[in-house]
Amino acid sequence: MNDARTVKGFLVGALVAGAIAAAFITSKEPAPSAAPVAPMAAPAMPPMASPPFAPPMPSQPASPREAADELFNAAMMAAERNDQATLARVLPGAMAAYRALSPLDGDGSFHLAALELTGGRFSEARATCAAVLTTNPKHLLALGVSLRAAERAGDTAAARGFAQRLLEAYDGEASRPLPEYQDHQRMLPAYRAEAMAALK
Repeated sequence: MNDARTVKGFLVGALVAGAIAAAFITSKEPAPSAAPVAPMAAPAMPPMASPPFAPPMPSQPASPREAADELFNAAMMAAERNDQATLARVLPGAMAAYRALSPLDGDGSFHLAALELTGGRFSEARATCAAVLTTNPKHLLALGVSLRAAERAGDTAAARGFAQRLLEAYDGEASRPLPEYQDHQRMLPAYRAEAMAALK
């Protein structure tokens, strides 16, 4: 009886061991190759209006006249501060910028003449003003710069002549809505005071 049970147990154990071995061998065999699967396409991204972190668009460049006016302001401010280093650096370019814009309007001509006067170019300043005075003999800014240029050049007779013309034209001319008069209003009474002093 015991022998029968031993044989039976031996057979059962052999069957289980065989099943485990078969399963182990089967698991080691390579799996049949499956049909290749196409990779999933990435979802389409909506087009962007501009690339991320793009630098800002540059502002519109200044026009030649705007650039000249900026140089004029820089030169005049340097002259007021007696900053000779800045004035020497800016003044030639400012004059060249206005001369490149020829023909100039009344305001541009005044700017150029004032720059020439500041640079000690008295004859050039008077010539620039003369072109304005040919069109408008009563132009107060052109008369004022001409007065200063004549005085600084030591031409007293010419200075008195410009002073007389300025004072005779002042009352009727100062109220004219010329752009250069509006932009440089504080210069008009200053030139008037200089003209009065020149005639004393």
